[in-house]
Amino acid sequence: MRKEEMKKEIMRVVVFFSGNASSLKYLLETSPNINQSYKIVGAFTDRKDAPGIKLVKGAGIKLKYLDYRDWCRNQKTKITNLRTRRKYFNDVSQLIKLFKADIIMLSGFMLIITNPLLEEYKYRILNVHPADLTILDSYGKRKYIGKNVVAKVIKDGANKICSTIHIITRDVDGGPILFTSCSIPISTKDSPAEIQEKMKLECDGPVYDKSLHFLATSKIKFWNLLISKRVPQYWLKEHSNLQCGNLIKRILTSF
Repeated sequence: MRKEEMKKEIMRVVVFFSGNASSLKYLLETSPNINQSYKIVGAFTDRKDAPGIKLVKGAGIKLKYLDYRDWCRNQKTKITNLRTRRKYFNDVSQLIKLFKADIIMLSGFMLIITNPLLEEYKYRILNVHPADLTILDSYGKRKYIGKNVVAKVIKDGANKICSTIHIITRDVDGGPILFTSCSIPISTKDSPAEIQEKMKLECDGPVYDKSLHFLATSKIKFWNLLISKRVPQYWLKEHSNLQCGNLIKRILTSF
């Protein structure tokens, strides 16, 4: 075998964003792993005026966009119509095909992703959530899901907070967990918005880098394990609160 064939291919990542793309900014400016174990091969935004466009273009990253509001106007449909959103994400899927992404990372992407994109990149779309998704409520369900979770954590009297990288599924904030970030203290002087801004730099970016590097360098291709027939959907849902390493171990020893 030739040396070129023996070299491990670098993992290809596409970034989806609606705002500043703060996690991408962290990776570009701080990560020691970018362009080593993984690389950003493209970006997509659903907003033609997204502030992160300047960052993407400045970094020389290829960009595709399909403004969702404009698209809805052209289709004469409401932006809240989830049925027609399938057609939107079909168009998005066609736009990003040339990137040949291994992984899609969401960096402040505000639309709920639906099929066919969700199915096409099954278990290969990552999101960062500004709370600890391993915390369960009295019913055994994830306690801090959905919007405004930082405010909910503060209201519950917590003195620290962290972010979670999880795999996107049809259940909002319900997919398998990869890693949780380090925790930062909650100051009573800070508003939820101010705390979340701190999290973008101290929590979101670092845990995204950790997750991408893990997926790129692990001898076990994590997403291949998840989509293999050896892992039934009901089992995966039951164990979705396990973090990445433990989930892999459980998969390998259970089937």
